[in-house]
Amino acid sequence: MRKAICLSLVVTIFFAGCAGREANPVAMYIPGDENRDCKSLLMEMSQIQQEMDVLRPKTNKFVTNAAWATAGVFFIFPFFFMDLKEAEKIEYDAYARRYNRLLIYATEKNCDMINLPTEPELTVEQKIEKEKAKKAAQEQKNHQ
Repeated sequence: MRKAICLSLVVTIFFAGCAGREANPVAMYIPGDENRDCKSLLMEMSQIQQEMDVLRPKTNKFVTNAAWATAGVFFIFPFFFMDLKEAEKIEYDAYARRYNRLLIYATEKNCDMINLPTEPELTVEQKIEKEKAKKAAQEQKNHQ
């Protein structure tokens, strides 16, 4: 009994270490943001937009994790490839909050935002809710 408990504890700790990388979210507010000029605000907003474009495809791990879990039923090693920490999703949401904060400052300063989107960025959960609402509206329209 004692060996089984020790073995399960070791396996649990090992799996926790292999469950993906730790998130490194950017801070939503950095002291001095409200005093920045338009050029630096717009430059950072553009950089954030590029980072978000890179992270966006990596935010949904459901399909790959499901495939690894299914394969893990038959073999043990696929469980090591599952990403349970959702670091990309956390970082994407942090970038969205930072972008929205900078957008508020740029709007208050009347900055010329020709090449940047002027609507707030949505977090992953907000995008999922928006898609669900759009599908529900489409289904309701189809039923009429």
